[in-house]
Amino acid sequence: MFERKENWQDMSYAFWAAFDVKRVFLAFIGVLVSVLWTCGILWPFSLLHFIEATPATVFASFLRPSAEGVCSLFPIFAHAVASGSWKEYLPLALIVFGLLAIWSIVGGAITRIAAMEYARGTKVGLVDSVKYSLKKFWSYFWGPMAPLVGVLFFVLLNALCGLVGQVPFLEVVVALAFPVILAFSFLILFVGIVGGVGSVLMFPTISADGSDAFDAMSRAYSYVLSKPLGFAVYCVSAAAYGAVCIYLVATAIDLLISTSFITVGMGMGEKFDNMATAINSLTNPSSLTVDYGFITQVKLAFGSLGSKTLVFATAALVFYLFLIKMVVWAVAVAFVGSAQSVLYLLMRKDVDGTEVEDVYTEEVDTDFTTPPQQPEPSPEPSTAGKKEKEKDKEPEAKDETPDS
Repeated sequence: MFERKENWQDMSYAFWAAFDVKRVFLAFIGVLVSVLWTCGILWPFSLLHFIEATPATVFASFLRPSAEGVCSLFPIFAHAVASGSWKEYLPLALIVFGLLAIWSIVGGAITRIAAMEYARGTKVGLVDSVKYSLKKFWSYFWGPMAPLVGVLFFVLLNALCGLVGQVPFLEVVVALAFPVILAFSFLILFVGIVGGVGSVLMFPTISADGSDAFDAMSRAYSYVLSKPLGFAVYCVSAAAYGAVCIYLVATAIDLLISTSFITVGMGMGEKFDNMATAINSLTNPSSLTVDYGFITQVKLAFGSLGSKTLVFATAALVFYLFLIKMVVWAVAVAFVGSAQSVLYLLMRKDVDGTEVEDVYTEEVDTDFTTPPQQPEPSPEPSTAGKKEKEKDKEPEAKDETPDS
């Protein structure tokens, strides 16, 4: 059992918990389904030129080193957010809602396992954790959505003020209402920034306390604003442990792949070099335009191989590399979920004074359908006993008879 110190040093628990098989498996499934969902949305919308990102962009980012892959994806989705075009907002919204639904189940299960194990040393099964997250699905789903809904509400109010300015001679109204617009803009930044930072506490709130989305949102804002310095210390500690954890896993995976490529290449020679070149051209499609579809990019990357057997072998190798690379992401997700749970329980103790081991456990329902047990019948008296009692009663009966 992990020995708690109930301070920033407890983030070391998340380091070791990141290698837990149950959490890594859940995270792996979550990452895989997330990639499939994202690529499934991007495929038709990229063909319709609604958005520049293609499934090849997402797929290639997972074949690159983890940090480089994140850096390649972030500018694409940031551009979609800042575009102001409904054509890019539509696929982006579908991706966000789908990912939130996926991680409401997976993230809820991971944080439930971490909260129970860190607080009480109780091992939670894989099936039980998933059942819990399914039971609390809508709480997990709407918790992180609340800050986004708040931001969109005040954005809409400012947009309506701007819409009034479209009417002739009503520009003055916009100018006079500009202090109100500034107040709404402040609320956009406040709700968005504090809610975005505090969103890391929402899933653990539901996992540890069995609460709802409203309670998760209120605690997130309350804890961040009440103890900002303590929150920052815990986050820095978690980031330090997380960086070491992910670096070790990524280095081990890269070393494993490099060793495999070098040793196989020693025997296979030029054929394997051609396969490696095709994989690199798919991973870093610098010579390919973003307007090409995924199939076209694969054909261009593998066109130099010639032999169908080499194409099949290269495609299989890419598939294996994709799965191996996802292990790094899975470990990272397992660490983040565990660190979130530790962070929440420590912040709850600092702000509310609630003990760390005070974690919600589901009560076992009593089965009231079972009929109550009937009392056992008393044994009947023997025949001899009955006769003796009748003899004792006979004189009394004679005395009661009136004299003639």
